[in-house]
Amino acid sequence: MTLPPDPSLRELLELIATGKLVGDALKEAKKKIKELWERKEYGFTPDPELANELQRISKSDAYKRMKDCIGNHNFLSLIKLGLRIAELSDEGRVETIAKIKNSVYEKYGIRGVRILNMGGTGVLLEIIKYLSQLKMEKNYTQRDMAEKFEEIIDKWTEITIFHKAEHGQTVLRNTIIRYMEISRELFFVFASGVAGDQAKKVIADLSNNNEIRKRGYIFNLYERKEDMTGRLLYTWIFQKLS
Repeated sequence: MTLPPDPSLRELLELIATGKLVGDALKEAKKKIKELWERKEYGFTPDPELANELQRISKSDAYKRMKDCIGNHNFLSLIKLGLRIAELSDEGRVETIAKIKNSVYEKYGIRGVRILNMGGTGVLLEIIKYLSQLKMEKNYTQRDMAEKFEEIIDKWTEITIFHKAEHGQTVLRNTIIRYMEISRELFFVFASGVAGDQAKKVIADLSNNNEIRKRGYIFNLYERKEDMTGRLLYTWIFQKLS
């Protein structure tokens, strides 16, 4: 028995259940089921390399913690992709990242791309840690945590500071203080290279002068090095104490 043209996932499963498919037809049916399932989950069919990497990431502690936080949310597949984007960024795989982002944008729009950007900037792991800790401290439900995560996504452009060397230290200092004065619950500072050195000095001065603590904030630094360039990338996460 041969496969019908352009079969649906349901049709393929029903055909396999009948036991009428054998040999090459059975192999082809299983292959198509995998492709259709992945397209349903991600909005596109990953190439074999990406599919294998996503399978590996689904077993990682970070992914499991996020799943525990938000349950079977429709963003889980994007979390998996975001964690892979973090690895691809370290490897300097710019073209691969662009291809994935284009596919995700067609399916999920700007919200999907923002999750991938979280991975690319190195902050996604820290967000997962933050949400996991918050869930334990506040005893929030998975629905509560999903809403928290969606809030971070929707406010992403409002809670991120991408510092460049030409901005100068004074501008960064004033921006961080302004974010604290308007009581942002959570915000991020990103910098690298010379800009990273500037940001380190500004934030160290603010910390040493007790400017951060007296406004009711704590911060953590996440540092990583790109495999291809050796460039250091810095992410500071500021959290308002409750």
